[in-house]
Amino acid sequence: RVSQATENLGDYTWRGGLGGPFYLLVMQEGDTVWALNPKYKDGTRLRARGVDDSEFNGNWLANDSPVEILEILPGFVNVQKEDGTTGWIRERNLTTEPRQSGVTKGVISNQIVTPDPEYCMGRRIYGVGIKQDPIPGEKMGKGIQHLTSAYWVSDMAQFICANFPAIQEFVRHAKRGSEQSAGYDYVYFINIANCLFNKADVEGLSSQNSKEFFLMATWLVMAAAEVDTFPFGKYTPEEKADQRETFYETFLNPKVGPGVVDVPREDGDALGKFAVSHCRVDLIPMYAMERLGVNNELSALKYVDAEQPLREGFLISKRTDSLKRHFEAVHRGEKDEDHIIHLLWNMMAIYHVNHVYPNKNDLIDFERIRKESLAKPRESYSPATSLQKIQEQKFEPSHVLKLDWNEGAIPPPRSVRNAMVEFISKSEGHYLKWYPNLGGGAELRNRLAEYCGVIPENIMVTNGSDDALILICQTYLRSGKSVLAPVPTYEHFCVNAMNTGAELHRLSFSDLLHPSSNELQKSIEELHPSVVYLVSPNNPLGTHWDPETVSSLASTYPDSIFILDEAYHEFARMDQKTNKPLTCAGLVKKYKNVVVTRTFSKAFCLASIRCGYIVAHPNTLEALKPRYNPKSVNSLAQIAAYHALDEFEQYYQPYIKATNMTRDNFAKDLEENGFKTHNGGGGNFICIEIEEERIPKVCKYLEENCIYIRDVSARLPGIIRISIGEDMTRVRECLFASRSL
Repeated sequence: RVSQATENLGDYTWRGGLGGPFYLLVMQEGDTVWALNPKYKDGTRLRARGVDDSEFNGNWLANDSPVEILEILPGFVNVQKEDGTTGWIRERNLTTEPRQSGVTKGVISNQIVTPDPEYCMGRRIYGVGIKQDPIPGEKMGKGIQHLTSAYWVSDMAQFICANFPAIQEFVRHAKRGSEQSAGYDYVYFINIANCLFNKADVEGLSSQNSKEFFLMATWLVMAAAEVDTFPFGKYTPEEKADQRETFYETFLNPKVGPGVVDVPREDGDALGKFAVSHCRVDLIPMYAMERLGVNNELSALKYVDAEQPLREGFLISKRTDSLKRHFEAVHRGEKDEDHIIHLLWNMMAIYHVNHVYPNKNDLIDFERIRKESLAKPRESYSPATSLQKIQEQKFEPSHVLKLDWNEGAIPPPRSVRNAMVEFISKSEGHYLKWYPNLGGGAELRNRLAEYCGVIPENIMVTNGSDDALILICQTYLRSGKSVLAPVPTYEHFCVNAMNTGAELHRLSFSDLLHPSSNELQKSIEELHPSVVYLVSPNNPLGTHWDPETVSSLASTYPDSIFILDEAYHEFARMDQKTNKPLTCAGLVKKYKNVVVTRTFSKAFCLASIRCGYIVAHPNTLEALKPRYNPKSVNSLAQIAAYHALDEFEQYYQPYIKATNMTRDNFAKDLEENGFKTHNGGGGNFICIEIEEERIPKVCKYLEENCIYIRDVSARLPGIIRISIGEDMTRVRECLFASRSL
């Protein structure tokens, strides 16, 4: 024992030596002291040795138990319990005086005020809370609502509304079973809840699907709380029976409202930022919520900082362990505490933290691993191009009708070509050794803003619109997110989306040539996608999404990003209000969740230079910048795009008008001669129906005549797509001749 100088400090002693001065409680061998581990309400496991890495010896020491000191080492004390068993305990978990109710020790940040699991501050609350107001005017036992997550309440209300038919069927079956055998409903609700929780758990609570499993499991736990027999002391057995009947009446004969009556949304524009998805807060089981509030009140009495779990978060795996233990207790029928409401609190807290702190979700997505182990290797996007064949056969471009990739049918104007040549030759080529102007250069952004009717802060220049779509996917999608894409669509976008780990949902409309905003809206309500991808004009059908519809969607669903792929914008049908091609670019002035992408590859006949751009709200572009490479657009592309815009009215506009007219006339001619065509009025292409087994022969015959078209039958059975050239006479003649094949 090192000799030590001591100074009387009341309950504490100053010690020197032993590696430095520190304070310790005054304890001596033979003293009686009391156990107090504020980190755990029950107590402490005793150690085999007085060191940090010692194993535990199997003996348990409850908080507030008196013990006798046998030996003291730095930081550790060997103690003997009243039953004679011994073990080592940290010195900081002992106190020289028995604890009084409500007194805490400053050991950790969130101490338990009292070790008794039934009593808080000496007061019992409904068997888990206060039987009545113990002190007039304190209003205890009313519950604490601010400790219930508002995120969880809102999402639960929307979930109930979107899935009310399924919820009603659960309730209907439970009631039928309970009428035949008392208690059936409680057992049914809790077992289905456990199984759906397991489904969410094996998917790592990361996908939209798993979150919906989790919310349904949570609702079923609440339903179990509405029909259980737990001795919640606030209500008599008769009152509990009445509450049970009220629960069934609420769901089997619900009040008219969203979820019960399907009324299409038309309020998006008018409500603006106040628009939310249909919800039914009134259908969240009320007595379960009341018991949750009392549980929160207990937490506020028991813990110094009851808000800490929701405010600072926790590793979700730790909380799911607790949740599973409470499920086990419920299945065993234990009533020592309100395990149902502990389940509910855990579910509410897990959902909240998963939303606020997604990085704290350390669960493993076993279902994804299982599917990947069984699935065939995912095919990448591998489109076939005719360019290599044309080059190998050394055809003159003017002799070839390359109508497979919807490129421009004419070369860019001489002024564009001259500007590119001039840059290459300028200063003997010295400019070629330097990086391009960052972000496409201020001149090009200003010119694009003028062309789109926005301000330069709405423009981001990209390496083709493909680069723009990749950038948007990387910013807004990841594992656990989902994207909704009406089909047919641009398949390369789908590959980009899936490569982020997001879940892709394809929506097939009942009438492909007349996309239904109601069908789209219904899917958004069901799936809550992070991104909705709309191609307008659509490739290959030429259908459109008008700005009025998109405005309503954007305002009604502010949590979803709406991408409008306007690669074929210049070939869109005319907007009668503006006398310009239909576009959603103007919406970015109002909506942060509308993003428009465009390209110079189609109408501007500059596919080889790879230049595109994004039109979006300035705040949205700021969100994209961390992943944006500002030097990705090369100097030749910037120059070509800038000069092409200067030529729009004189050179490109006549070409666009002629293409639209040729498309319509060509389709009309084919229809009059027995062909079935499809086009929604936009794009530089049309679709033609051909018998499935004849498509390879027709494509081969056209290729033999130096006409290259696109077989899209993999996406649209029995369909070929043909881009519109300057003169479609040769194509018409070959199609007519192919009938004899």
